[in-house]
Amino acid sequence: MAIRITRVYTRRGDRGDTDLVGGARVPKDSPRLDAYGAVDELNAALGVARALNAAEIRRHEACVELDRIL
Repeated sequence: MAIRITRVYTRRGDRGDTDLVGGARVPKDSPRLDAYGAVDELNAALGVARALNAAEIRRHEACVELDRIL
């Protein structure tokens, strides 16, 4: 199986801002981008928690409730 890497070049250089979906440009230190990163990290942590919980779900009744909450 081959992995294909597509490179994206904007030819604008790095001026400290970035494009958002929809075409808006914001500074890279924007609170909006910081929030996107925080939500992405939270989603990853919840995924790990659910995966670890799934391994124990048959052994502990509390895991069923935790899975429902997550």
